[in-house]
Amino acid sequence: MRQLGLSLVLLLGVASAALAAADAGHGPPPGPLDLRYDTAIWAIVVFVGLLLILRAKAWGPILEGLKKREETIRSSLEAAEKTRAEMEKIRADFQKELKEAHQQIPALMEEARRDAESMANDMRAKAAADIQGERERLRHEVEIAKDQAIKEIWEQAAQLATLISAKALGRSLTEDDHRRLLDEAMQEMTHVTRN
Repeated sequence: MRQLGLSLVLLLGVASAALAAADAGHGPPPGPLDLRYDTAIWAIVVFVGLLLILRAKAWGPILEGLKKREETIRSSLEAAEKTRAEMEKIRADFQKELKEAHQQIPALMEEARRDAESMANDMRAKAAADIQGERERLRHEVEIAKDQAIKEIWEQAAQLATLISAKALGRSLTEDDHRRLLDEAMQEMTHVTRN
């Protein structure tokens, strides 16, 4: 900064000396392409002043803005790279899980087949047990019906025998006699059928 200021003072001194020498000669009027020192000096002064003002007021904020923008771009690139790496990892994990799932499909299908077969066997076994239970119940009911039918036949046979006996004897038996004779006949018949 000092060097710039000294350079400016030196330039002004040289230019003013040259301007004084040009004015002293009162030569021909200057042409449009002739160098005019007074205008050149003021142009240099304005340029240096503008340069100093811009350096103090504008370049700092401009450079700071550019650095911030560069930092923002750098951080965005780093975040994008990090996101890309994470997405690549997630994709690899997904592919791995998908491959494992595809490998498990045959095992799951086999397990489902075994479960279905087991369920079918259980249903068959239950149906067979139900049918066997129904057969046993029907067999039991048939036995009960058979026993009742035999009992009724015995009672009717006993009554018939009593009537025949009463006619043969010529007298009528009392109801107690009927019961006694019936019980005796039943016991004899039961004893006969068991043997």
